[in-house]
Amino acid sequence: MKKISKILITGGEGMLGSYISSGSRFSREELDVTDINQVEKILRTDKPDVVIHLAAITDMKKCEDNPDLARSINEIGTYNIAKIAKEIGAKVIYVSTNAVFDGEKVGSYISVDLPHPVNVYGHSKYMGELAVLGMDSKNLVIRTSWIFGGGKNKDKKFVGKIMPKLIANETFSAVDDVKGTPTYAKDLAVMLQKLATSDTSGVIHITNSGSASRYDMAMVIKETIKSKSQINSALLSSFGLTGNTLKNEVLDSGLYVLRPWQEALKEYIRIEWK
Repeated sequence: MKKISKILITGGEGMLGSYISSGSRFSREELDVTDINQVEKILRTDKPDVVIHLAAITDMKKCEDNPDLARSINEIGTYNIAKIAKEIGAKVIYVSTNAVFDGEKVGSYISVDLPHPVNVYGHSKYMGELAVLGMDSKNLVIRTSWIFGGGKNKDKKFVGKIMPKLIANETFSAVDDVKGTPTYAKDLAVMLQKLATSDTSGVIHITNSGSASRYDMAMVIKETIKSKSQINSALLSSFGLTGNTLKNEVLDSGLYVLRPWQEALKEYIRIEWK
């Protein structure tokens, strides 16, 4: 282990960044990663030893509808960060996604599996990976899956979307034929801070342990808050989603696996959705 004097976080006000307790956090408004002049000015002024690069566009539909925007932020923005970090001698820790895979594998994806993205979001994040890894051998790419966290104000993903329905005891459906690896952003943030003081490089996966469908997650939340909602199990095809939606999103984290997703999800609901 080595001591790190300074950490800089891009996308620091987002769901994941808000859980990181140390370092200089920059919001999208404060640091536009697509503007290389701004990136250079801030990184050279702040002089970080490690840049935790979280700034990204992660909404899959928005990426499909706006491919140029996805490439600008996820590809060019990541290249800009990696380039200037290299120039000032800083390490980059880049948080990526299971969407770099095609979802066709039987069983969980390991970190050495060959990426094959099938949608704009996955492709743009994979190009970001290549930029980070190609720029400096000390850099680190961390893939994760199905992040939840942020509470009422920041959770715009699956949990945040179904919580109002569960609280109101509504009837709704959740997909049960697609599996992923639910990951609590708070747990991931703790691991990110630990890795910022290590020499770990290359590509690793970090998730909570176990796998689940969206239906499984909804049922755990229902039990946790004692909701009277009727949750119906549904097939992905019943939602009319595009062929770019992955069938298998499960990652194998190997040595970096976190606590069971059920335990993490229950804690999240009890503490941040009081």
